[in-house]
Amino acid sequence: MQFVVQKESLLNALNAVAKATTSKGIQPILANIFIDTIDSKSLKLVATDLDITIEAIIPATVTEEGKITLQAKKMLEIAANLPDKSVSFEIDPDKLIAKIMSGKAKFELMGISAEEFPKTSKIDESEEVEIDLKTLLFSIKQTAFAAASFETNNVLSGVYISFKGKELEVAATDGNRLARKIARLEKPLAKELSAIVPTRILNELLRIATFSEDEKIYIAIAEGQISFRLSDRYMLSRLLEGRYPDYPKLIPSGYETVAIANREDIVASIKRTSIMANERTNIIKLEFEKHKLNLMANTPDMGDAYDSMEVDFKEGGLKIAFNYKFIVEALQVLESHDVKMEFGGSLAPALLKPDDDDDYLCLIMPVQVK
Repeated sequence: MQFVVQKESLLNALNAVAKATTSKGIQPILANIFIDTIDSKSLKLVATDLDITIEAIIPATVTEEGKITLQAKKMLEIAANLPDKSVSFEIDPDKLIAKIMSGKAKFELMGISAEEFPKTSKIDESEEVEIDLKTLLFSIKQTAFAAASFETNNVLSGVYISFKGKELEVAATDGNRLARKIARLEKPLAKELSAIVPTRILNELLRIATFSEDEKIYIAIAEGQISFRLSDRYMLSRLLEGRYPDYPKLIPSGYETVAIANREDIVASIKRTSIMANERTNIIKLEFEKHKLNLMANTPDMGDAYDSMEVDFKEGGLKIAFNYKFIVEALQVLESHDVKMEFGGSLAPALLKPDDDDDYLCLIMPVQVK
């Protein structure tokens, strides 16, 4: 087995697929990357931890076809430290030793037979729907942060995605906050799809596809799995089973208490104030006066913080407290100049929205303080 690849292509592919490996499994092969020469001009790299599978295809000059698996961690370390030149691989199929050469650098890396690598599947392309890549990525970016972060099969650790007609709806909640984005598609889809997708695979999709030159992405859902296909990347993940919360019923309507603030200014003010927030509770207090917002935080035996800023607020007397991290994370995924904050009282969930977009909202539960 012999082939030559460019360092940059190899390193990008390794970084993409290595996230699907695991060194904690009982099967050592799951820490390896499967390498297969597709034809004389292409190389396929695949990794899986049996929950998600990531595949990358890169150009290569193949002089002798073959298959092998090599440890992901060492492959990444080698590729990252090679000179910016072409990289040659010579692999002995009997001894399973890969000679990796670039410039004057030479490595020998032990492999494991490709026959031991788990068989990976793909969802048939006939099941796929095509949507705009940037639309999907932006919708995920604006919602996935609100999913529960604990490692579990609980549906709250996933993101709910629904395709219906010309509409894509994405939502995530951890029980204390809810983010929802509705995006308009260029053309109606032929089929309706919905699923609870593990946040992990969506974060990997963001990482891999953000700099892709592709304009479209192909998504398929079948037999408890979801796939995302680009021209040179393929991702497959199991879905989370269960019933997702009926989140539309959680979204209040008719709030009349509204404040509008510069998004960057309020993020900066919250970050300053949060320096003195209790590290266990992360609570800051917000006090709205007419055209003014006061922010306060306190840590017993440590000290206090106070800041204030101008806001468009015509009433007065509203006092409310939040986990400041929830507010900052919601504000940081917005791209609007101003943010609209809607309130139903000091103990009612608050709504954060872009001032110029009704298709996105983040609901945050306040904290009761004395």
